[in-house]
Amino acid sequence: MNVKRLVIATILGILCGLFCMYGAMTKFPGEFDTLALIGIVYNRALIGIVIGTSDNIDLHPALRGAVIGVVVSMAMAIFDAVWIVVGLGLVYGILIDVVTSKLEDRI
Repeated sequence: MNVKRLVIATILGILCGLFCMYGAMTKFPGEFDTLALIGIVYNRALIGIVIGTSDNIDLHPALRGAVIGVVVSMAMAIFDAVWIVVGLGLVYGILIDVVTSKLEDRI
């Protein structure tokens, strides 16, 4: 496991989670309670952690990130019935994995 990759992906996951939480708060004010907003950040951070530990999976970073983003986001979508979470998980998974793959060689 590449520790540098794990740190980069986790930080990107947390940042994506905070961005997603802010978007949920401003687009749908009052519809999400505090626990749901924390769950959004947790979900995106978890996507980052899983992507950070998946450097040995030999797939293109965009495909690997998409699969991981969907799989990790499915749990939140099933319990909350918010299927947009899966779509955004796909997008954030691709973003986190592609950026992490580019940055891990440069830092």
